[in-house]
Amino acid sequence: MKLGKAKLSEVEISNVEKPKEARVVSVSKSPRYGDNGEPINGSVAKIACQVVDSTKAILLEKAGDDVSDLKTFSLELVGDEKDLLEVSEASLLGTDIQLANAKVMLKWSTGRTSGWRELKLVMNISNEK
Repeated sequence: MKLGKAKLSEVEISNVEKPKEARVVSVSKSPRYGDNGEPINGSVAKIACQVVDSTKAILLEKAGDDVSDLKTFSLELVGDEKDLLEVSEASLLGTDIQLANAKVMLKWSTGRTSGWRELKLVMNISNEK
């Protein structure tokens, strides 16, 4: 076995329980960046979503409560840029997404002390076809 330099951005976490389905509560597309560090107009590198557990959201709605009280977690949709460009932010908002193929990965957290301190779900939408 040879240990090399770990790429923390590619680490998959397998010992975490994830919900089967999540409801999208916010969406934003992130552009690709050129070699000069400037965003490339009309490009999409990933779609960042904030989601809540769908099962919990349904229970709260049935009880007449607001789902905005639920803790959100991050879901990143990645894949071929062509596929990402086809996704409409408006049509994604409020929908329930099956998370069977989502991977749990480390999330870079910025602030006073930046680092790999959180988890996120990452799903390749190009593999879903």
